[in-house]
Amino acid sequence: MSFGEMLEMVDILKKADYEGKYGPYPNSNVRKAKIMAKVVKSLHRHFRVRRSKDQLRKRWSDLKLREHEQYKKIRRVLQKREKRLGGHPSSEETRDSPPLEEGEIPPTQEVQEEEEDVVEIVTTTGDRDVVDPDPFTSESAQILIREIMGCNLQLENLQKNINDVIQKNKNIIDVLGRV
Repeated sequence: MSFGEMLEMVDILKKADYEGKYGPYPNSNVRKAKIMAKVVKSLHRHFRVRRSKDQLRKRWSDLKLREHEQYKKIRRVLQKREKRLGGHPSSEETRDSPPLEEGEIPPTQEVQEEEEDVVEIVTTTGDRDVVDPDPFTSESAQILIREIMGCNLQLENLQKNINDVIQKNKNIIDVLGRV
C-alpha cells in the first residue's frame, strides 16, 4: 500500500472517528463497516486500486500497533495539510481525481466512471489482494510477485513434508521387513 493510499485511509478514518473516541455510537460495527466502505471507494476513486475492507482493517491495525514511525509521519502530513487548508473539509471531499503525473492527460468523465475488471487473489489464509490489471502498475506487479514467492515457499514446505513422510514410510517398511 503506497504512502498516499495510507494517508487517504488515515485521513478518512480519523475524521469519521473510526475508533469511536468522541462518543458512544449505536450500532458501532455497522458504523465502522460504512466508514471502511467509504475508504474503499475513496482509494479506488483516487488511486485506482481496490482493497478489501479486511485488508484495510489489518493495515490500520498494523499502522497503529506496529508501525509507529510510519503512523507518526502520516499524522504529521495530515496536520500540515489541515493547517494549510485552514480546517477545510478532508481531501476526500474536495479532491475530484488523483494527482496527475507530469505530462499525463486527465481522463474524461466517462472513463473515470467506467467500471473496471479487477483480479482478486484469495490466499488459503483468507488474505485478499486486489489487482487492477489495466493499467498494470509496478504496485500490481509487486503484489503478484509477493504472492508467487509465498506460494513457492508453501510448495517447498509441502515438498519437504512429503519427503519426510516418504522417508518415514520407508523406515517403517524396513523395520517391518526385519521382523
